[in-house]
Amino acid sequence: LPRRRRHALHVRDGRRPQLQHLRSHHGPQRQLLPLHELRLHQRLQLTGRPPSPAHDRQWRRLCSCARNSARMRSRRIIRFEDIVAAETIYTMSIYDYRDRSAYGGFSADSRYCENPHILKWWTDAHDQLIANQIEAEQWAWPWGVTDRIVEISSPEAVKTWKAEDPICSRYAWYNVLMYFAISRANKMGLAKSIRAPKRRQCPLCCETFVEDSLPIPLIKRLGINQLDFCAPCLRDTVLQNSGNDKASEAEIKSHLRKLADLLKRIPPQDFGAGVHDLREMSTDERLCVLLELKNKPTQHRVKELFGTWFKALIDAELLEDGARRTSLGTQCLARDGHMCFSLGEKTIDDLLHALGIPHEREPTYPEGNFRADFFVNGAFIEYFGLAGDTDYDAKSNKKVLLCKAHGIKLISVFPKDLVSSRKLESMLLTNLGITKSDVKNFPNSK
Repeated sequence: LPRRRRHALHVRDGRRPQLQHLRSHHGPQRQLLPLHELRLHQRLQLTGRPPSPAHDRQWRRLCSCARNSARMRSRRIIRFEDIVAAETIYTMSIYDYRDRSAYGGFSADSRYCENPHILKWWTDAHDQLIANQIEAEQWAWPWGVTDRIVEISSPEAVKTWKAEDPICSRYAWYNVLMYFAISRANKMGLAKSIRAPKRRQCPLCCETFVEDSLPIPLIKRLGINQLDFCAPCLRDTVLQNSGNDKASEAEIKSHLRKLADLLKRIPPQDFGAGVHDLREMSTDERLCVLLELKNKPTQHRVKELFGTWFKALIDAELLEDGARRTSLGTQCLARDGHMCFSLGEKTIDDLLHALGIPHEREPTYPEGNFRADFFVNGAFIEYFGLAGDTDYDAKSNKKVLLCKAHGIKLISVFPKDLVSSRKLESMLLTNLGITKSDVKNFPNSK
């Protein structure tokens, strides 16, 4: 976009004050982030720390030349090779450190919480939200608090505040609200409950690291109370654009088989990048998975050798050759021969088969042209793999209402529930009212 139009979009999205500090040498660390997290990190003033005074002097000289290049271009005082070298020096990002905080501490003036324009619509529910946020996310609580405040607030009140508060014309409204919340938490004494980040030893590289050295995207993946791996190790295994770009076909097939064996299910192409992929695993389970993810190929390499991830799964013999892609998912056979219409359904079917629990596929609802995914022990099991799609959610809600109307127990399974086979097994057995000792007495599955 032209510069002025791009600037207008930044102002609209609340990114204006920080963007002037985002130089091109911060590009590599933004590329590491999933797209849905990019907007959050564009608000950061991400600054690289030079590895040595000599590099610092070199960078200052090049930046000084670059600033004057427009009027001195004909003199060619700066070479492209020098800029590339300087960029290489400054590609250190917040994902490269173990011994310092990724963002630094948050401090807010005590007067920020006295903003009368915000206090007009502020309620006790907002104070309780801050307390809950601090308890759940500790030192990382400010990063998501603005979105949650907006969620429970009147849209009209927020819109009026943004229009009337003069501070919002000078600073990004998003940050104004965040620092108001920080100041209010300090005034109410809520911040005193935040525990100090601990020093830990990463099981993968055996290096020590400080818990708050992990950036927010990694904290979301591990959970604030189980930060057991360091940022550099997670950067090289779970973030986008990581992987081996020279892996052979045999190495990729071997990796897929080993990963599927560890996960007890067919691995999706972007496994690890998802927020819930590692969240429910124990430290030992995470260690085994991350050790294998160090051998993963890049998405580009898979496409280059196999064409698609789906074809790679077939060549690795994780899917039958008759499997095919549909608009609703991957149609394939479960281990017991049942036809499944998504990898999620296959995961559930394979688990029921492994436990020896009898299950019926595609039972019909008492009314309407609807079918459930499984009928087990008098209950319907539905895998809502496309939750979030408007039409799909409307159909799912109808199924829920039908089950309530006819007294049918409905067990809803979502993609995040498939992350851990141990969690999925526990959830299904608990909701079905079955113990492992009961399983032995079941007849063979249908």
